[in-house]
Amino acid sequence: MIAFHIAGLPVEEILLAAVAAASPVIALIGWEVSSRVKRFKAFVRRRAADQPP
Repeated sequence: MIAFHIAGLPVEEILLAAVAAASPVIALIGWEVSSRVKRFKAFVRRRAADQPP
């Protein structure tokens, strides 16, 4: 099996380091999306409550 290298390092190590470095950013993006969805749902609920029957 041929092992691929980038700048003398195995590709798996580079990918692992990249994922480890990006995981906090990915978590923050998920947190932000979740927060926006909650705010949107609350907005829709308020609008529905304000509508006359």
